[in-house]
Amino acid sequence: MKKVSAIIVNWNGKNETADCVQSLLDQDHPDIEIIVSDNGSTDGSIEFLRERFSTAIQLMLNGENLGFGTAVNRGFKAAEGDYLLFLNNDLTLETGCVRELIALLESDDRTGAAVPKILYYEKRDVLNSFGVNIHYSGIACPNKIDETDDADLDIIETACGGIFMLPRKVYETVGGFDEGLFLYHEDHDLSWRIRLAGWKLIATPKALLYHHYKFNKGVRKFYFSEKNRLHILIKNLEWKTLVLIFPTLLVVECAQWVHAALNGWFRLKLKSYYELAMLLPSILKKRSALQTSRKIPDGEIVRLYQGKLAVAGMNHPLMKNVLSPLLNAYWRLIRSWI
Repeated sequence: MKKVSAIIVNWNGKNETADCVQSLLDQDHPDIEIIVSDNGSTDGSIEFLRERFSTAIQLMLNGENLGFGTAVNRGFKAAEGDYLLFLNNDLTLETGCVRELIALLESDDRTGAAVPKILYYEKRDVLNSFGVNIHYSGIACPNKIDETDDADLDIIETACGGIFMLPRKVYETVGGFDEGLFLYHEDHDLSWRIRLAGWKLIATPKALLYHHYKFNKGVRKFYFSEKNRLHILIKNLEWKTLVLIFPTLLVVECAQWVHAALNGWFRLKLKSYYELAMLLPSILKKRSALQTSRKIPDGEIVRLYQGKLAVAGMNHPLMKNVLSPLLNAYWRLIRSWI
């Protein structure tokens, strides 16, 4: 029987975390190690979880908010499982979820990550995600978000998994999350590196999660997300690809400047450029190591990328009728050159 280590990141969410832990304890796979990596919670989470679950879980006290990726990495380092599953604390699992993820990983050794289907907790017939679509500018959007669930969904390959299980050998090969990404796109980056190492990410409708989803429209989300999007593009793409998509990146940046000016985060946008410039030596160092070790060219990586632009929570007519068609036309022009 293969052992699974599940790492849950908690930050002031004791009730949601308790529900997530309980759903792991209720799994029909008998050997699950549960690690809660706490990012300095001040809501009584530690005492609450210790009292409720006693020795059923392992608590890691980080003392401060280290971000999602770093908190998961601490759990990965302590984990003993053959398979590693990382989770946001606002997720709950159907009883057979872990078993189905293991079955998918064991069905094909080319699968480096098993991605579940995620439904809204409050609307259980509506999809929150089934894998993640990636635009070639690096913008990520959950696949099939807000669509009615379909019982006939099939297994698919996906460019990115927001939540997934990976075998220990994959973790030991590619490492964990990039700790230079405090929030947002850390899952995209890890998914990317798994694909660069020669594995696929596969989403299965048989493994089911429910998400207490709250869309964050705060300006700091845009700031972190946009900074990290550029970070991972510089780090992960071949130079030729970066040159080819550069016109698109300029157009997207112009659109982001307008959005930032209209929504009160223009100074944060400028701050992100300064911070990227300061990080550039470390990004290039990581890039050098990654490009040397990669097994898959960009031509294969971008096979799953999208030309049409979609942004979760945004449906502006200018984006839908002008920006997206323009970017899609340019993608059709350059795609064969990558």
